Amino acid sequence: MHFGFEPDLPYVLYVSSIVAFFLTVFWRPVIGIYFLMPLIPLQTLRYRLNDLPLGQSVVGVMLLAVVLGLWWRGKSVLPRTPWTKFLCGYALFTFVSLCLGSFYLGRSLPWPGDSRFSDWQGYITMPAILLLVAAVEPTSRQMKAMVILMCLTAFALDRNFWDVVAGRDFSSFSYDLRDEGGMGYAGVNGLGAFEAQVAILLLALAAFERKRLWQLGYVALAIVSAICLMFTFSRGGYLALLFGWLFLGLVKQRKLLVLLALFVGMWTSLVPPAVQQRVLMTYDQTSGELDHSAATRVNLWHEAMQVFDTNPLVGVGFDTYAYTEHLSNYKDTHNIYVKVLVETGILGLLIFLWLLAKTFVTSYGLFRKARDPFLASLGLGLAGWVVSSFVANCFGDRWMYLQVNGYMWVLGGMVSRALMIEENAGTLRIADNAAVPDPGAAQEMPQPVGVM
Repeated sequence: MHFGFEPDLPYVLYVSSIVAFFLTVFWRPVIGIYFLMPLIPLQTLRYRLNDLPLGQSVVGVMLLAVVLGLWWRGKSVLPRTPWTKFLCGYALFTFVSLCLGSFYLGRSLPWPGDSRFSDWQGYITMPAILLLVAAVEPTSRQMKAMVILMCLTAFALDRNFWDVVAGRDFSSFSYDLRDEGGMGYAGVNGLGAFEAQVAILLLALAAFERKRLWQLGYVALAIVSAICLMFTFSRGGYLALLFGWLFLGLVKQRKLLVLLALFVGMWTSLVPPAVQQRVLMTYDQTSGELDHSAATRVNLWHEAMQVFDTNPLVGVGFDTYAYTEHLSNYKDTHNIYVKVLVETGILGLLIFLWLLAKTFVTSYGLFRKARDPFLASLGLGLAGWVVSSFVANCFGDRWMYLQVNGYMWVLGGMVSRALMIEENAGTLRIADNAAVPDPGAAQEMPQPVGVM
C-alpha cells in the first residue's frame, strides 16, 4: 500500500467488509459484487483477514450478503440464465460424487467442517458467483464498473509480481526465478494461467472500445499481463495465451494473426535467454526425451488411468485423488480432464465438457448478435477466456482455484445479464416498429353518402 498503515491493513479490510455487508443487504446487492472483485484473484490479500472472526470466509460471507439483499427486495437468487438449471444439477451431481468418494476412501460421509466438504463448497462457490451476478441485474454502467475493478486488480497483481522479480537475473533459467505473486496456493502456474486469460479478455474489450484512450489502456494492460506471464515460466500459460490470441485473430481482428505469425517467427529474439531455455528444455535436443517436469506429468496421467479403469462410468468420487498416494507424493493429476475422468468417470467428464461448451457457445452467441459494442465485447472476452482456460487446464488444475478462474464466472453472470438486456432491447424495437404506421401504405378514405 505504501501509505504508512500497512500493519493496519487487515483491520481496514475487515471494517470495510462489515460496511460492505450492510450496504449490500440494505442498500444495493451489487455492492457485494464490487467488494469481491479485488479479493477474487488476490489470495494473499485475503490471507490478511485469516486471523479475524470469519475472515477466512470473507468471500462466502459477502455472497451471503448478496443473497440476503436479494431476498430483502423480493428477488430470486436463481435468476433465469442459460446456466441456471444446468449448474443446479451439476452441484447435485458433484455432491453425490463427493459422498461416493467417502466410501472409496473409507471415510465418513461429508459434513460441514470436513476438509473434502470444504473443498466441494469452495468449488461450488464459483458457479454461485455466476448466478448471483446475474441475479443483482447490473446495468450496463455497473458492468463497466466491474470490468474497471477487474482491470485495476490485474494491474495491482502485475505490479506486485513485477516488484518481486524485476531485479532477478534472467540470463539463464532456474526454478528459483519463479514466484507466484499474489496467487497464494494456486502457485506460479496458476498465476501464468490467470495472466494469459486476463490478457485475452483485455484484447477482446479493446477490440470493441470506441474511445481511443480506453482502448490503449486495455492493450497496454494486456501487454503488461503478457510480460508478467513470460516471467512466470509457465509453459502451459504460454500456450493458453497463444491459442487465445489465435482465436481472437480468427473471429474478430485479422491483424492479430499477422502479429502472431511475426511473434512465432521471431520469439527467440524477443524473450530473455531464461525464457528460451524454459521452452526449449521441454525436450532434450540430443535424446528427444521429455524433461523431468513434463515426463512426470505423463507418468501421472498413466497412473491415473489405472485408477480410472476400476470405475470408468462414475469414477471413484469427487475430490478423492488428493487423499490417496501417488507417484512422488503428488496430489494432483496435472491435467483437469484426467482428474475429472478419474474422480467422476466418463459421465462426469461429459458433463464437464458440456459446461465448457455451453459457456463458449453462449458467450460466442452474444458476441455475434449483440448490438451494444460493450456487451458484444463481454461475449468475446468470455469466449476467449474459455479457449485459454481449456488449454491451460491441459497441463494442470487451474479450474478449481477461485483466484485463477473466479473472473470467468463473474463474466458468465455479466453475459447472462447482457443477453437479457439485448432481449429486452429487441422486444422494444419490435414493439416500436409495430407502433409506427407505414407512410407508404394507402389509407382508404370514407366515401360521402349521397342524399336523395
